[in-house]
Amino acid sequence: MVKNESRDAKRSGGTGKIVIALAVIAVVVAGIILWSSRPDNLGNVADVDDSEERQAAEQLDLTRRALAATENLEAKSADKSWESLYQQSPGDKFMLQNRALNRILNVDELAGQASNSSLEAAAKQAARAQLPDAIAATRLAIEQYATESDDKVLPVWMKARIDLQEASLLPGSMTKSLRREIFERLSETLRGELGKLPSARILGGSLIEVLGQMEDPIDGLPAATMKSAAETVKVLSDSHPDNLYFALRAARLNIDIKNANATELVKRTGELARAIAPLVGRETRAIGMTPAELVTSIVDAIGAGEWPTAETRMSQWFNVLNGTEIVKTDRRLALPHPLDRLSFESLRRLSSLISQKSQIERGKSPLVFESVQVNASEKSRLVTSIDFDVDLDSDIVTVDDQSIMHAYRNDGDAKFVSAGSAKLPLTPAGIVVADLFVVDSSSPSRIRSGGASVAGRHDTLPCLVMYGDEGVTLACIDGREATGDDKRFILVDEETGLESVTGVTFAVAGDLEADGDLDLVFATKTDGVRMFVNRGNRTFFELDRVEASFGKSDPVTCIAAGDLDRDLDLDLVTTHASGKVGMLENLLHLQFRGRFLDEIKAVPGASQIAIEDVDGNVSWDLIVSADSGSTIVYSQTAAAGAWTVERTESTKTVAAPALLADFDNDSWLDLITDAGISTIGPWGFDQRQGSAVPGFRGNAADFNADGLQDFPIIDQGKLSIAINQTAASGHFVNARFKGIDDNASGRVNHFAIGSVLEMRFGPHYRARIVTSPSTHFGIDGFDDGATIRAILPNGLTQTIRDIKADTLVEEEQTLKGSCPYLYAWDGSKFRFVTDCLWAAPLGLQVADGIVAKDRPWEYLKIDGTHIRPRDDRYEFRLTEELWEVAYFDEVAITAVDHPSDVDIWTNEKVGPADIATPTIFAFDKQQRRQPTLAIDTNGRDVTGEMMRVDGDFMQGFDQRLRQGLCPPHWVDLTFETLPKQGSVYLVMTGWILPTDTSLNIQIDQNDSLSPIEFPSVWVPDSKKESGWRQAIPFAGFPGGKTKTIVIDVTDAVDREDVRVRVRTSAQIYWDAAEIATQVQPAEFTTSPMSLLAASVGFHGFSRRSKPGRLAPETYDYQDAATVPRWPPLTGKLTRSGDCLELLGRWDDKMVVIGAGDEVRLSFAAPKKPPPTGWVRDFVMHNVGWDKDADLNTLAGQKTGPLPYRSMSTYPPPAAESDQSRKRDELNRDHLQREQSFRKFWHRPIQP
Repeated sequence: MVKNESRDAKRSGGTGKIVIALAVIAVVVAGIILWSSRPDNLGNVADVDDSEERQAAEQLDLTRRALAATENLEAKSADKSWESLYQQSPGDKFMLQNRALNRILNVDELAGQASNSSLEAAAKQAARAQLPDAIAATRLAIEQYATESDDKVLPVWMKARIDLQEASLLPGSMTKSLRREIFERLSETLRGELGKLPSARILGGSLIEVLGQMEDPIDGLPAATMKSAAETVKVLSDSHPDNLYFALRAARLNIDIKNANATELVKRTGELARAIAPLVGRETRAIGMTPAELVTSIVDAIGAGEWPTAETRMSQWFNVLNGTEIVKTDRRLALPHPLDRLSFESLRRLSSLISQKSQIERGKSPLVFESVQVNASEKSRLVTSIDFDVDLDSDIVTVDDQSIMHAYRNDGDAKFVSAGSAKLPLTPAGIVVADLFVVDSSSPSRIRSGGASVAGRHDTLPCLVMYGDEGVTLACIDGREATGDDKRFILVDEETGLESVTGVTFAVAGDLEADGDLDLVFATKTDGVRMFVNRGNRTFFELDRVEASFGKSDPVTCIAAGDLDRDLDLDLVTTHASGKVGMLENLLHLQFRGRFLDEIKAVPGASQIAIEDVDGNVSWDLIVSADSGSTIVYSQTAAAGAWTVERTESTKTVAAPALLADFDNDSWLDLITDAGISTIGPWGFDQRQGSAVPGFRGNAADFNADGLQDFPIIDQGKLSIAINQTAASGHFVNARFKGIDDNASGRVNHFAIGSVLEMRFGPHYRARIVTSPSTHFGIDGFDDGATIRAILPNGLTQTIRDIKADTLVEEEQTLKGSCPYLYAWDGSKFRFVTDCLWAAPLGLQVADGIVAKDRPWEYLKIDGTHIRPRDDRYEFRLTEELWEVAYFDEVAITAVDHPSDVDIWTNEKVGPADIATPTIFAFDKQQRRQPTLAIDTNGRDVTGEMMRVDGDFMQGFDQRLRQGLCPPHWVDLTFETLPKQGSVYLVMTGWILPTDTSLNIQIDQNDSLSPIEFPSVWVPDSKKESGWRQAIPFAGFPGGKTKTIVIDVTDAVDREDVRVRVRTSAQIYWDAAEIATQVQPAEFTTSPMSLLAASVGFHGFSRRSKPGRLAPETYDYQDAATVPRWPPLTGKLTRSGDCLELLGRWDDKMVVIGAGDEVRLSFAAPKKPPPTGWVRDFVMHNVGWDKDADLNTLAGQKTGPLPYRSMSTYPPPAAESDQSRKRDELNRDHLQREQSFRKFWHRPIQP
């Protein structure tokens, strides 16, 4: 209810704050009045003795444990829990569904063991012996579920899956007969009424699966089956015309039977593939065609009756598309994993039943608001909350009926003063607040500044995107106190690339390609959905509008941005004029596919949509509001990309426009509408006491810093603030993203819009998608022990545990991808040595569509100073601790003994093979010369820093444009005169902080940024304007952590005037330089060491430390966290245990490891120790590759495809698909492990 009363009547109460920064996050936690009915500060309630509630609590716990075991694929132990639940509630259809699915998983596991060639015969036989009883028990569970269920499709799918497993275990003739029977049964179902249901697509997946099993490798499908199969799969594709997986198979089958109607199916594949035309175009270029031309050639061949040509071309088209993300997504929709079909409805029902007596209780007190008028004279039309002066409280911006924009500064306690105005060139229908400059770019002081500062918050000006019928206009708002009110708004009048946009009905900002800046998406009246990519400097280019038709015939009314299916890219969910709910699915690399979510019933008049985890089951739900009511779409997500609708809950009492927030801090979200207030949760909608708050409601914010969410409201043109005066309220956490001490990485947008914030407190879980600088969580009666985890748009995660008062935590400046780490035994522990595989990145785009070359072999010098044998063996560990996949094909180590005054180095450096020819350099003391003078870019004397390898690094740049990219910088080195004979080598020691693929894409998009200039060598030349001439254009660079590179400068330097300049724009820190001359190498001996043992195991994530301000990170192997740090990747990894046979030679049989894994290596120590006065170092030879999981890395979100020696590029092109398949077969036996989706996205004990 709204009360017009004095501000002095506001309730009193103490307020404390917690401030935390995540990627730079400021988190505010304030304790307010607790529920009066609660006896302690944890919200425990004494009267929970009621037997019905106790029984529900026991069932809830048992259901939770059963679901957890099933999700962890512990089917046998889970079955005991499901059986107990069955005895308690034999008619619970949702429990029966899960029980049957769990038994299917048990059969799958046993069948897999029975056919696993890597298992011993006894283990396979034991699994086979258990299968008959397991299959019988599963059939019974399916029948019991089918009897109670309203879903007629799922039992058919379950039965077909079990039948197929049974068929694979029978003798050959019986197998063929049963598979034919399954095919005929499914074919008949799909052609009947059941086949017309949207959910029947899973039966289509089963039908295609059985066809694949019936197909002979040489002769194909039996002739008696072919025609029926082609007809049925065409019916299937016609029923699901947006599924490319179905369309491809229907087209191939109908070409196989020479059906002229295949033309429409081929055309359908072309239409569906338009969303990924740029990506597949790179593949079809190899056969001299565009995707459209290839499709046309197939259609023409069919029309001319040239069936062999049609088959050949269709096979090419199939190979191009079959490995794409769009086909994989559609295949997953058609062939779901049993976990995708798990139901959480029983869990919701039980949670709702006991929620009134749990530690987290639904708020019951009336929501009360006090109306505080801001400006009586202004006739406002639009209002939005924005902290434009970045003082950590919320200000407001309005637009009046004359299209004049007004700023009102919050001077504390919700007292607003006018702060400026400006006339707009259009009449806006809405406002989006977005910082459209990339985090970074301009301020040289960013690297020089040390600690956090308020001034750092003003490096860029927040932007207002105003849209409407007339188009789009941008305005910056300068909130600094020194700025006059007449200069508060800066209308952007330079060209932005948005000039052609008109008829805009809705807009949203988000990082579409995860490159660190915010892009813009517009819904229009007549032009569909238009997407504009930010170059990082507030200018945009439009994506090809292949998906515009998605919102053209059925205009989009609202858009919400978020990673709906938890595959880490930003999706867009939409409502349409028809009431349908749709999705623009992100397929990576700026490719989107629009489709309607047919499993969601249309909501007539839908005009609002939000993405929230309503029931706390770690899956995003949808809240759709229309003028006729609202709907909650409950979901579950079993794996990345596997978002499925479970059920919907609707009400007519909650209608648009609705404002969504937790207004009483009970942790559950509330919806405020013109007609009333409702709290939502696992139970659906719960009508709350409180009067309606009519008018135009702006976004919620805490205007008076009391921990309760308020909101601005316009009623009949009058602007007020609805101050929340709810009497009984809980604690809260505000997570505020802002660039305090911005580290200028450029990796994440300002305020980290689009990030996922997870709050865990006690046994409870809440999650929100960041849509504004401040994200609010109510945590009810809990006042300590909360944990926040942020999953940022680029995949980085950061966790803060045990939140304490007045704490500031800066962004973790760490890599998300680099290379595997090497540790060695030093006599008492494993010590960090270096990182490896730097010359072999996979799928790394240096610009859009341009992939970095990889050199899979390397020879790394390993300093032996701290390495000691253990029981006549040298022990090493190769770990993968970042968000990436490592592939090791060969690992060998050679001991190199040499006099103590001799330095040995390898020729390893990042670059092509011709500058890294395997060589061991040995320089004695007389051959090496330190610089007599070293001067950096700004004329500073850095001779001291460059004299020796001591960890005292020089930084030649004062500004960083992006992580890994700086303005060109250099060091000028002067040495004594050199002998006239012998080769001359420049020896440089340093380390590099690199860009990643996303940053490379960002740099490529921005015309004002030049590509990275890697180190080159220059020599004096008086004829040049600069006084220097480039002598070696590309000298290579040290890969990752501190390494030494040797550059042959024999033909470049003047031996009488030995001066060289090493120039680069990469973020390289140099530690030392020297010149070496020699006619003959100094003395050394080599002893190859035999690899005695190798095994894959789990290590975790070593604690990081930074020994100096300019030094690279180092790692403590002994102190490793075991909780998953990175989102899981799809695909197979090498099983745990022995892997010796995979590492002996370069043969395309390789160890594949992911985040948290390690390879444990034992090498035989040479029989003889080094002679007296000599020391031992080592050279490690690796053959392998490393793939960063960055969202812009090609194939970065999966472990496959496997690289191999002869591949022409990565990912291997479609023309090399046969070669890829052979490598898959070669490694199939050991690739048996997967990263767990649920370990990272783990469910709470209670919602």
